[in-house]
Amino acid sequence: MALNKDWHLKNKMPKNPTFEQRAKWHIEHEKHCKCRPMPEKLAKEIKKAGY
Repeated sequence: MALNKDWHLKNKMPKNPTFEQRAKWHIEHEKHCKCRPMPEKLAKEIKKAGY
């Protein structure tokens, strides 16, 4: 799995993120970095929410 260090340094997950912030961060993370997959439970919640 490839870590995109530059992306991670520029895109920190906020402390105590809302669901929307967390969802957007993980969606962008999957586009720009392949260091780990999105948590399965979160992926289901994101899909259910229509993102």
